[in-house]
Amino acid sequence: MTHPITTRMLVKEWQRHGGVAMHQRELRPLGPQDVLVRVRRAAICGTDLHVYGWNDWAARNYRLPIPMGHEMGGEVLAIGAQVSGIEPGMRISAETHIACGHCRQCRANRRHTCLNLKLFSKQGLGCFSDYTVVPASALRRVPDDMPFRDASIMEPLGVGVRAAMEADLRGRNALVTGCGPIGLFTIAAARALGAARVVAADLHDYRRELARALGADTVINPEVEPLAEATLQATGGEGIDVAIDCAGNGRAIQDSLSSLVPGGALILAGLPSGPVALDLAKDVIVREARVQGIFGRLIDETWLATESLLRSGRLKVEPVLTHSFPLDRFEEAFELAESGASGKVMFDMG
Repeated sequence: MTHPITTRMLVKEWQRHGGVAMHQRELRPLGPQDVLVRVRRAAICGTDLHVYGWNDWAARNYRLPIPMGHEMGGEVLAIGAQVSGIEPGMRISAETHIACGHCRQCRANRRHTCLNLKLFSKQGLGCFSDYTVVPASALRRVPDDMPFRDASIMEPLGVGVRAAMEADLRGRNALVTGCGPIGLFTIAAARALGAARVVAADLHDYRRELARALGADTVINPEVEPLAEATLQATGGEGIDVAIDCAGNGRAIQDSLSSLVPGGALILAGLPSGPVALDLAKDVIVREARVQGIFGRLIDETWLATESLLRSGRLKVEPVLTHSFPLDRFEEAFELAESGASGKVMFDMG
């Protein structure tokens, strides 16, 4: 491709809720390690909602203007001179975490926590566009028969799979707080990986019904029922072995800890917008709780495990994929994603 390509692109421009505009932009020329991608599907992530809403977390972590989007499924159109292992015509998804490959963390096979980490969602051209240029190191090939829709969710689906795998849920009682897309994917992974019981908690009726459709044994509205009491009843008095918080909400995190049996585990996959107060003595030390954060996927173990689970038919994700919009209806798409009356919302570029 020798001629410049012009593409539609969603850009966050203003420091307020919304503040996103559609532009026609000419893509930069391919560097030696770059790949030109035709975007077919792109999904709205929780991070995109933070940026769209421009909360305190977004204001601390982003400089405007910034192209939006990082969850995508597409096809390779052209590659830079030094790219290997990727060819035009391949179907791809994208890994948000771009590791240096040389630091101590990378050498210890913890590339997702690279000390020189770059994020596709911050340093790249985004993927809420018809075309984008992506570093080859951020791309993951997917099977030729994988729908672009499924390719676009591999990154967030991998967070749910990793959270469930880290907890070793086989034969154990699991609680998932926050039934947005990550929480719903976590419920699906918990079912696929052999949890004895799965309890889901969310404030929105629509998302609790999605959780039930994915196999949650019990769904709870924590505004109506105290979570610790409701989970004890839901598990026949046994309690929760593993709580996975996908809400990033202080109360949800506190209630999750209170629901754990002694020696239980709290996995934190949601992203709080600010500090969260915890009673460490009562809820962590005396309870002997294990607390672990989840920051993305293990590269490439989680990607391989997620693809394997999808191919096996054990991982059920169809109910999560609720809405699709053309790119020019982006305001409607974001408003729906913020409302709680949806699962995964995505853009279809054709």
